[in-house]
Amino acid sequence: MDRLGNLIKQNPNIIELRSKLAEVYYESGFLDSAGKYWILTEPVDNRIKKCVELYQKSVSYSGHQILREIKFNGDKTQLDEYAQAKIAELESDSEIKTGYIPHIENNFQKPKVPYIKYKRTFEDKMADFWAYFVIGVGIILFLIGIYTVFNWIFI
Repeated sequence: MDRLGNLIKQNPNIIELRSKLAEVYYESGFLDSAGKYWILTEPVDNRIKKCVELYQKSVSYSGHQILREIKFNGDKTQLDEYAQAKIAELESDSEIKTGYIPHIENNFQKPKVPYIKYKRTFEDKMADFWAYFVIGVGIILFLIGIYTVFNWIFI
């Protein structure tokens, strides 16, 4: 699956790669994932229609979401008529519903790592408190020890 996924990223205009990956997902029992990769393929049999319908239902028939997930970054003019029409339909739906058409750049060479802001939990705050508490007690005991040593020597 990973190898086919990488081949799709490198050769986005070859729909047959998407079909092969869809077959792998279908044989593995992941019907909605198979539909995701079959969405640009003309439905020639019932199983393709079923998987594509299941996938579209899983994303609430959102053209915007489908375009973001299929990540087609190739040349649309090199695709067959069905795939061109399907992409145009998804783009039209996305434009109508969100006012935006997602464009996926070919970033195979440099994957972007999303920045996720971490929200500290109560346990994190308590761990910090106990760490500072132990360090503070250590410093206080150290100072008491120095004071006691001076008292022994000079008194």
